[in-house]
Amino acid sequence: MSVLSQLKAQRDTLSKAEARLADAILASPEETVNMATAELARRAGVSDPMVSRFCRSLGCNSFPEFKVQLAKSLAQRASFITEAVNRDDSTATIIEKRISANQAALEYLRTHIDSATVEAAVTHLAQARQIVIAGMGGAAAIAQDAQHKLFRLGIPSIAYNDHLMLRMAAAGASAQDCFLTFSFTGRTRAMIDIAELAKASGAKVLAITSPRSPLAEQADVVITSGDELEDTTIYVPMTTRIVILSIIDILATGLALSKGSAAEEQLQKIKHSLDVTKL
Repeated sequence: MSVLSQLKAQRDTLSKAEARLADAILASPEETVNMATAELARRAGVSDPMVSRFCRSLGCNSFPEFKVQLAKSLAQRASFITEAVNRDDSTATIIEKRISANQAALEYLRTHIDSATVEAAVTHLAQARQIVIAGMGGAAAIAQDAQHKLFRLGIPSIAYNDHLMLRMAAAGASAQDCFLTFSFTGRTRAMIDIAELAKASGAKVLAITSPRSPLAEQADVVITSGDELEDTTIYVPMTTRIVILSIIDILATGLALSKGSAAEEQLQKIKHSLDVTKL
């Protein structure tokens, strides 16, 4: 995980002084790369030694080493995902930037998704009595897409985007149920609560979310492409959605193959039901 993603993921668990440091860094990561220890300490309102201790807690031996890792994180981020459009960009440039970002994100997914984790998720889905799909806010449409793919494979599947409905579904779940949860950041309190309730009911919880997030900690299986791809606190970026939709497609394909001829027959029946020549 890059230091930027690490800071975002751990922000809510830090002490007050550490949180001020994290906020100062996240507010101006490019400037931080060129700062002296004293300047960062002044901006965050902490002591110079506190900066060094904070860097060590992130796995760096010193502030200079932290700045090297931060620069690498920024370079990785800018190289393909968060290349922002500018006010002066032409339409052709905007098209090129967004398509390039999406293509690169899928290549990143190819090298970072873990096949053993996908296999474990497919096994849980295949064994489920029912699949409850949870996605709120920007993830609601993704949850609906997942339901559209999964219900056709013969396992009862339902998608909820309402917090109260999800809480009731989680509280009433059983050990034969599987919850498939989506959260761009993995830090939405309502979604974390739902995962906790579902686990307490004995259900399996699968999460497609940011690694090492609070939601990820609650899940039995966590599927992620690696570090957070884009800053979803600003808007819901298409690049992140494309990655998650691709993961859903991978899961649905794996589930269909695991069910063999039964899935083929099920899909064939559904296809025939849509044949307008028979209406």
